[in-house]
Amino acid sequence: MRRYLLALALVVVALPLQAQKGKKRDQYKISAEELAEFGDATMSEVIARARPNFLMFNAGGGAGLGEQTLSGRAADLLVYVGTLNQGDSSMLKYFKASDVKEVRYFKPGNSMSPQTAGTSFVIQLFMKDRLKEKQ
Repeated sequence: MRRYLLALALVVVALPLQAQKGKKRDQYKISAEELAEFGDATMSEVIARARPNFLMFNAGGGAGLGEQTLSGRAADLLVYVGTLNQGDSSMLKYFKASDVKEVRYFKPGNSMSPQTAGTSFVIQLFMKDRLKEKQ
């Protein structure tokens, strides 16, 4: 009887551990593998489904959507393609998941953000190099 209880205990412990080995997704990045699952969907659709926290400014801390910052104004959400500012999040509808290699998300003050002033939330898109793919 003890053997069965021990075996049952091992199974009960091992199954959750096995389930945890699944894909661990970075909360600040959408990889090429993940983007491939969305085909030709627009980036506004992809981000809303894959990482809704990118569009919720209070994702784990910092200023919320309607909250004022120390400077007296709410933080903006900007879209960058590489290092070029494209404007606000409404620009995401013009980019397809199939054309994007990677997506990164930055909170205000992150030194890795392409926005050097560091006063805004940033969604940065890295586009696929179509010339390399054709060769």
